[in-house]
Amino acid sequence: MSAYIIDPNEIKKLAIFAATRPLVGHAGRRVPDAWFIRRAEKKCVRPPFDDHTVNPSDRELAEWYGELLYQENIRSVRARYPDDTWDTLPGPTMKPIHIVISNHDMLELNHAQPLNILKACDSLEYQSCETTDYESTVAFMLLQAIRSAAIHSLPGYDDAPWI
Repeated sequence: MSAYIIDPNEIKKLAIFAATRPLVGHAGRRVPDAWFIRRAEKKCVRPPFDDHTVNPSDRELAEWYGELLYQENIRSVRARYPDDTWDTLPGPTMKPIHIVISNHDMLELNHAQPLNILKACDSLEYQSCETTDYESTVAFMLLQAIRSAAIHSLPGYDDAPWI
């Protein structure tokens, strides 16, 4: 199995989708909501927000989500290719060290369709699963929440019968 670092714009699309979509069945709260943030803190992955009683902006939340997903992807690729340097890790030629999401990104990358988000989730998961503990990471939990929100956003999903 091989692994590579995903295009940062694809990670930004996932992060922006998560930060701007409501959590399924939770009255408009964002994906994945305060529960996720508390769970992340228990795993020592603190968000960069100083005061958790204040809601971060969509851009701030997207940037944190993007960084979580990106760093897990990098960790996976480093696990697969431990002898490579940053410059020789498989992936884009110009790899940023961190994900930075601008207001421009929020406008430009916030139009991904649910099907594209699902495909991006599958791709990122495939490139991020090279570590033995991947399924216990905060990034994995976030990706599952994004996947669930995308499925529930598919056209016709709400009209389908509940069985």
